[in-house]
Amino acid sequence: MNLLTNREYLGLTVPFMLSTMTQPLMGAVNTAVMGQLPDPKYIAAVSLGAILFNNLYWLFGFLRVSTTGYAAQAFGAADRELGTLAFFKPLVLALLISLACIVFQKPILEGYLAMIGAAPEVNALCREYYYILIWGAPLVLGNYVALGWLMGQTRVRASVFMQVSMNVLNMALSIWFVFGLHMDIIGVAFATLLSQLYGGVISVVLMYYYGEFDYKNLPWGELLDWRTFIGMLKVNVNLMIRTACLLTVNNIIAAVGASFGTVVLAANAVLLQLKDIMSYLIDGMANGAAIFSGRAVGAKSGAGLDAAIRMTFKWLVVLAVILMGVYAAVNEFFIRLFTNIDEVVAMAMTYNAFVLFYPVCAGIGMVLYGVFCGATRTAPVRNMMLLALAVFYLLQWQLVPKIGNSGLWLALLGFMAAQSVILLYYLKSLRKEFTD
Repeated sequence: MNLLTNREYLGLTVPFMLSTMTQPLMGAVNTAVMGQLPDPKYIAAVSLGAILFNNLYWLFGFLRVSTTGYAAQAFGAADRELGTLAFFKPLVLALLISLACIVFQKPILEGYLAMIGAAPEVNALCREYYYILIWGAPLVLGNYVALGWLMGQTRVRASVFMQVSMNVLNMALSIWFVFGLHMDIIGVAFATLLSQLYGGVISVVLMYYYGEFDYKNLPWGELLDWRTFIGMLKVNVNLMIRTACLLTVNNIIAAVGASFGTVVLAANAVLLQLKDIMSYLIDGMANGAAIFSGRAVGAKSGAGLDAAIRMTFKWLVVLAVILMGVYAAVNEFFIRLFTNIDEVVAMAMTYNAFVLFYPVCAGIGMVLYGVFCGATRTAPVRNMMLLALAVFYLLQWQLVPKIGNSGLWLALLGFMAAQSVILLYYLKSLRKEFTD
């Protein structure tokens, strides 16, 4: 295969970076909208609700990630049947998982709230938010599969349109429902649910147009044969373990933050939204890395894989410098976009320096995660995350009792840095496996 050029790399990754950034912007707008209300309980409740749905959906984020890898490999191998299976296999899993989320919606919520231990008024608002949004589970997980397939097949415009239009609609509806119709937290929830419904419709339309599947002759025998799922499930279980570790860290951060009081919880929510914007920009680059590495593996090109890795590292450095420079210059402005409550702003400014160093600590691990997923070599990802989780536990156990919320943030940065170091160690074996 032809080696990668800067133009080809940026032509794919920049649209993905911009489109993935709309995801945290959606959560950021919801947080900012609640932050304009007079009581910090609203922003705290939305923060807890968002973390809960991240728990649910991130846990099954492998539906998008693995679909991207398999679809990219099918594209690299020019295999139409593999492309068909890469979509319909995870779609079956998505429907089963979303049904389970709806059936067990009450114990999921009550167990989460009991673990977090927030104030009763915050819990009450969180319940209102959750019981509306849980019905969007089939739409969200089905959208993951469609998006992953479109990305893996390098249908850049379609995948970007799907993400951006859905998230922009959500942001607009949130603002209208809260400030125009005065629906408060219920308005934010319905805005998100309606945007998820729109996303489901768009997914069906785009998959029908771009999939070009032979629906009359689908390989039903292979699709419904549990043995054909074994390889995919091995990949997905490893990714699920990774996500479970991430969610464990997020829940600890939420629980420990809540133990410091509502103001610290709200301040952390603002800073975590800013961190997420950086994270999703880097994740957009990781998506591009996954596609290029998947294509190289599908074409059995070690040189192509090396080119994808080198190009990713080069542009990661550029992105990290830009993110840190912009944040260092105008961090207080960004914080005030989220809330006008002075005590929350002051608390966020106390800890905002930790967000500045996030790209340095997290960047390498995130883009290499994309490389390994594109190659569908996920055992190193699983091992890396288990070790990084141990680092986080050790740091927060030692630091939080001594320096409070600062210790919590240092533990988070240590967790991300450990991922980068460990995946760098595993990278050599991956490159060796695909040496031409």
